[in-house]
Amino acid sequence: MSMDATLMDAVLGTLLPGEGAWPSAGRLGLAADVGAELGEDGAAMLAALPEGFAALGADAREEALRAVEASRPAAFERLVAAAYTAYYVDARVRRVIEQETGYEDRPPQPLGYALEPFDEALLERQRARQPFWRQP
Repeated sequence: MSMDATLMDAVLGTLLPGEGAWPSAGRLGLAADVGAELGEDGAAMLAALPEGFAALGADAREEALRAVEASRPAAFERLVAAAYTAYYVDARVRRVIEQETGYEDRPPQPLGYALEPFDEALLERQRARQPFWRQP
């Protein structure tokens, strides 16, 4: 069963429609990543959607997704998790987060959290123990 990227984009755009500076997940090209994460469950969920889903209005798409969620709750939960993960790791969304919140789009280390120097004395007790494994 193959995944229809246009249909997955419509699903993603329904789950994360975007507003203001926030882009719609359906326009970010995330379908392949989300589909790969879901595998056959994703293809089966897409197959369960009504014909012409992508052309439906927002309310009708939401209703169709609620029906899929009711019939396949575990798979739908994975869909939502995969969609949110793909969305919030996308560089374009991270830039919006930085613009909207001031939270810098960079790894927390080495410029982030100040860490106290490691206290080597914490290892003394372990170093003093006799080995509890067999020597080869």
